[in-house]
Amino acid sequence: MRGLRHPNIVHMLDSFETDKEVVVVTDYAEGELFQILEDDGKLPEDQVQAIAAQLVSALYYLHSHRILHRDMKPQNILLAKGGGIKLCDFGFARAMSTNTMVLTSIKGTPLYMSPELVEERPYDHTADLWSVGCILYELAVGTPPFYTTSIFQLVNLILKDPVRWPPTISPCFKNFLQGLLTKDPRQRLAWPDLLHHPFIAGHVTIITEPAGPDLGTPFTSRLPPELQVLKDQQAHQLAPKGNQSRILRQACKRMAEEAKKKKHQNTGPALEQEDRTSKVASGTAPLPRLRNTPQEPGLLAGIMASETKSSWAEWGAGEAPPTPRKSRVTQDCERTFPELKSEAAGQQSIDAVDLENEEPDSDDEWQHLLETAEPVPIQLKAPLTLLCNPDFCQRIQSQLHEAGAQILKGMLEGASHILPALRVLSSLLSSCSDSVPLYSFCREAGLPGLLLSLLRHSQESNSIQQQCWYGTFLRNLMAVIQAYFACTFNLERNQTGDSLQVFQEAANLFLDLLGKFLAQPDDSEQTLRRDSLVCFTVLCEAMDGNSRTISKAFYNSLLTTQRAVLDGLLHGLTVPQLPFHTPPGAPQVSQPLREQSEDLPGAISSALAAMCVAPVGLPGCWEAKEQISRHLANQLTEDNNQLRPSLISGLQHPTLCLHLLKVLYSCCHVSERLCRLLGREPQALESLLMLVQGKVKVVDLEETTEVTLYLLSLLVLQLQDLPSGMEKLGDEIAAVFTHSHVVSLVSAAACLLGQLGQQGVTFDLQPVEWIAAATHALSAPAEVRLTPPGGCGFYDGLLVLLLQLLTQQVKGSLIRDLASSEMWTALWHRFSMALRLPEEVPTQEEELLLSSRQSPEPDWTLISPQGMAALLSLATATFTQEPQLCLSHLSQRGSILMSTLKHLLSPSFLHQLGQAPHGPEFLPVVVLSVCQILCFPFALDVDADLLVGVLADLTDSEVAAHLLQVCCHHLPLPQAELPISLLTRLALTDSISLNQFVNTVAASPRTIISFLSVALLGDQPLLTSDLLSLLAHTARVLSPSHLSFIQELLAGSDESYRPLRNLLGHPENSVRARTYGLLGHLLQHSMALRGALQSQAGLLNLLLLGLGDKDPAVRRSASFAVGNAAYQAGPLGPALASAVPGMTQLLGDPQAGIRCNAVSALGNLGPEGLGEELLQCQVPQRLLEMACGDPQPNVKEAALVALRSLRQEPCIHQVLVSLGASEKLALLSLGNQLLPHSSPRPASAKHCRKLIHLLRPTHST
Repeated sequence: MRGLRHPNIVHMLDSFETDKEVVVVTDYAEGELFQILEDDGKLPEDQVQAIAAQLVSALYYLHSHRILHRDMKPQNILLAKGGGIKLCDFGFARAMSTNTMVLTSIKGTPLYMSPELVEERPYDHTADLWSVGCILYELAVGTPPFYTTSIFQLVNLILKDPVRWPPTISPCFKNFLQGLLTKDPRQRLAWPDLLHHPFIAGHVTIITEPAGPDLGTPFTSRLPPELQVLKDQQAHQLAPKGNQSRILRQACKRMAEEAKKKKHQNTGPALEQEDRTSKVASGTAPLPRLRNTPQEPGLLAGIMASETKSSWAEWGAGEAPPTPRKSRVTQDCERTFPELKSEAAGQQSIDAVDLENEEPDSDDEWQHLLETAEPVPIQLKAPLTLLCNPDFCQRIQSQLHEAGAQILKGMLEGASHILPALRVLSSLLSSCSDSVPLYSFCREAGLPGLLLSLLRHSQESNSIQQQCWYGTFLRNLMAVIQAYFACTFNLERNQTGDSLQVFQEAANLFLDLLGKFLAQPDDSEQTLRRDSLVCFTVLCEAMDGNSRTISKAFYNSLLTTQRAVLDGLLHGLTVPQLPFHTPPGAPQVSQPLREQSEDLPGAISSALAAMCVAPVGLPGCWEAKEQISRHLANQLTEDNNQLRPSLISGLQHPTLCLHLLKVLYSCCHVSERLCRLLGREPQALESLLMLVQGKVKVVDLEETTEVTLYLLSLLVLQLQDLPSGMEKLGDEIAAVFTHSHVVSLVSAAACLLGQLGQQGVTFDLQPVEWIAAATHALSAPAEVRLTPPGGCGFYDGLLVLLLQLLTQQVKGSLIRDLASSEMWTALWHRFSMALRLPEEVPTQEEELLLSSRQSPEPDWTLISPQGMAALLSLATATFTQEPQLCLSHLSQRGSILMSTLKHLLSPSFLHQLGQAPHGPEFLPVVVLSVCQILCFPFALDVDADLLVGVLADLTDSEVAAHLLQVCCHHLPLPQAELPISLLTRLALTDSISLNQFVNTVAASPRTIISFLSVALLGDQPLLTSDLLSLLAHTARVLSPSHLSFIQELLAGSDESYRPLRNLLGHPENSVRARTYGLLGHLLQHSMALRGALQSQAGLLNLLLLGLGDKDPAVRRSASFAVGNAAYQAGPLGPALASAVPGMTQLLGDPQAGIRCNAVSALGNLGPEGLGEELLQCQVPQRLLEMACGDPQPNVKEAALVALRSLRQEPCIHQVLVSLGASEKLALLSLGNQLLPHSSPRPASAKHCRKLIHLLRPTHST
């Protein structure tokens, strides 16, 4: 603390110790920021902006010194003189060493804790930035972004719930908070991008200090790759193994133990009062009295004491909550049900109350239960304590039964008893996140059957509907049903016992009732229909998160057995809006709230949207919802139907337009006819253009504009034409693209610009503008709220637009600037995050563990297969213009580009891509683009060391094996040419890649041999040639034990050697040449092939036919093959006699290589008993002439070696002697000796001397 010098951090002036205390002297502050929240509730945005800049300045200073504060909250922000603020309370702060990249100890205040903290995952400095986002949100709105009085519900909200954005917040401020409040810390707005955000850019004070000791890389700078790897390793090692928070697990465990212990200890009620005994009415058994126990200091710390030494910040009994607020349920109870508190009100219906039989409970007792279910300040124990108490469960059940029976008789007593119980139930269902005890409680209490039965019977009784308390009862009952439908045990992934079956049955019962509600006359009470539709919307959301089977059955029923619901909704949309009617006893609702969300048309439009809009990331329900959308589209396209005019007119309604836009968007996805009608509807197009231009006042401007842009994109995509008036929109949409700070708007604008560009619309976009816009869109966090047109990913439209702009404005300087820009880096980082690339494995032990784990599926909502194809096309176009840029990226060991490309070829990803929507269509494009990029290092003049590095990176990931697998399993044969070419290049260059190829064949011999057979015999000469080169290199390098599959390939399934015959007779010279080359290498080892040449009719003749081929390459390979066949030919030897004339003729070939092969082959034939045939062709004479006079030294050497072999035949020895071979060779040897001493002696000299020696009479045979 003494060393911290910053105007926005409290300065420690002195410190000293007394006998009992440590005293710290700091700056004097005028007050706390927390006091302003208490007094004013919230602040204007300009004041929040000033505070934000100062908080960011203070945190930048701390993080640049590698210090984490870890307890950012309004209570720790002091007000200084002059209106500034100072950050204080560094009790939990931690200075991190250079080797520490993440922390795990849990510190802070839960309301301001980041998701990774409440999940107890390793965290870094971005946890402080989340807290800043919470503080600024609270300053602007008046409450924290996630506020509840239950710790279980709070954790659930922080981890899962989106932030609720008020309409008054500016787009720039909202985007700033969205970045800070991004749940994934890797995508959170952080340094250095945070400083440049428009909301605070230019307002942040950066304090620079003289250079001190090296503290390591400051958190305010981007980590270099090696430190990022270290950070990922530490995070992986320290990550908890379970999914649920240890805090909640320990709390659940301890609560269950306490409940069990109390059950055994207590002879009376399970939960007694701790401060007084229960009151017992005369003649009745003791009743449980649940009271709020005083909150224990350090409650969380006590629970976690056995788990970790570090604990959360203590919330002592005397410490005020961050923003004191009265319980919402308490306020509702006091405001909406005053008769329960007022004695006078109770006297008005005294005749309906049976005082003699009244139970000895009271409103206060249920209020205690309500406070227990919704405790203030946050307590861990209460909700689960209630759930684990069987007496409480029995009490709820009996209260519902008895009070329900009284309600059905129209008795006020029943209402007075059931309303508190309903509120307790609603709070419990909403706050408890542990599905197992919650569902067990619901089953024991008879939920939801009791609730739906009450709802049904209350609707069948006219007398009940006339009661003054009916409205309040109905609203509370519907709230409990809605809370039940929202419980997690209704989702398949959290299924508990028979919860799914019960959920489906309850949903069907509710739909039965909803159909009847909607069939009521239009002038009847609207509250029930409105509340039931809100409940229906929640039910649709629950169905969307379930399996395909469950959601499909639900939505199909809306078209069949529950058709009344759908018909009622469509009818309600066409009815003119009636004056809002509040039923008797219902609470009065303020006009603004009513206008925004509680009117019946709003509920109808919201319910329609919930029925047909495909939720992002939940494809299980898409097919069923398409059927709903198709039915709506058919209604909208009928000529005399009033539905379309009603819907179009609602597009300019402030609260209806967003939901109706979503309905139109979903229907246009499945109906081209509806798109054509809208394209010809002037009012519809006018409304859409006004929404884009911001001329319609709407509740949520950003989301409304986003949906409008996507709807316009969809119209252009479906029609492949421009609706009237859209040709003038280019520059307006371009302005949204370049100037908006909201990423979702930038993405939607890019999508529409891409569609407009394909239709020939021009718009003015300078490179500096679109590169900056794309950089912002790719760097800033984004909230995906709607699936783009055609099932595309969130970033697809941006990638397609970038590809268009790059190809239209292609310039060398532009491409260089683009590839070296921040956008290029952000592009590949965003792509890798969408792919969910696996982290680096830190240890060999974990390597084995991770090798068997399925890689996570890519986030198709961010980038779809179509977007991936566009991105790779963009990369290919860039590298084609600037290939050296490709090398610089690929040659960096572990670069994100190389890691991404390798992952795109992995079998797990390709399987996922094949299963994705439109994946099979774009899979070949993805694979071929990756192969094309990976071919660049082999096509350029590359430094040897650089190429070695690239090869090492590729072999580490077994790219050779993956290339073979993708050709076998994913690509049609005509598209396998490029991958096989790359595979061949890898295998010819690198022995590890060659072994990977062979091992892959051995692992799946049947599949791969089948593919290779088809490829070899296909009509693609380049593919066949590359495969033959690959097989020949395999036969040349590897041992015979690895070559059986090649023999099988050539022999064919019936061992007739038809494949080999076809290849030897192939019309392409290159194929014939490489086939002979492959045979030459195989004949060195394969006895089976030698036997086939002897036994298979005509096969040897095909081999010998190559000796006379017109193509030199074929002759060379054929002579090489015959020579190896002749070497130790064994039984094949006599059959090779017919090869002698052809070989002799090749001795005069103009190519030295062919002559050399022919010489060697003739030398191999000598020991096989073919001396007479050789003499007939004058082979000894020809070889002697070549040994003495051929211009090529290697041919001379081969001739001498052949003569040494042939002289072993007596007849040939005699011929050589008679030809004066010794004398001629002596002259040759003399010539070699006369060479200058500086010249190296030819290798043939040794063979010459040896042959002279062998031809002497003493060696005569």
